[in-house]
Amino acid sequence: MFLKKVIQGMTRAATIFSVIMMILLALTLFIGVLTRYVFSISIPELEVIRNFSLIWMIFIGSALAVKEKMHLDIDIFSEYISEKLNRWRIRLVYLLSLFGIGVLIFIGMEAFEAGLNRVELVPVRFLSEQPSLIYYYSSFLVGSVFMLLFHLVNVKDLFGRNEGDKK
Repeated sequence: MFLKKVIQGMTRAATIFSVIMMILLALTLFIGVLTRYVFSISIPELEVIRNFSLIWMIFIGSALAVKEKMHLDIDIFSEYISEKLNRWRIRLVYLLSLFGIGVLIFIGMEAFEAGLNRVELVPVRFLSEQPSLIYYYSSFLVGSVFMLLFHLVNVKDLFGRNEGDKK
């Protein structure tokens, strides 16, 4: 029961965060077009905000897709094979997805470390020094960990025994 509430809270937080990032992306795109083509000025800081919102929206949105089982699936033959073989196909896809998420977590850890040592190239006028790129690169790790947690929650649906398997 406690775990279910934690997962629901994480899902809700990820959904809200993704919506905020989508709104932020839309606003910065609109403001960028407006200032560039109407007022003939460019605001370079908008690029930083756009990149930030886009990359976080992608990784948190991917985690939500994993939670809802909307990620990659191979179903071209599912209607032509037996139910038992189809269950094994689903398990294989689950395990391959788990491997892919593991690779993403490894890349996320490396990206996190790299982000600590790199700084933003776009000048941010209101800061005294350029910020670290950790705010970009941490999205790989955070999104991948969310993907892993949501993927593990789905394991009971895939590997649980069905009534027909209990013979």
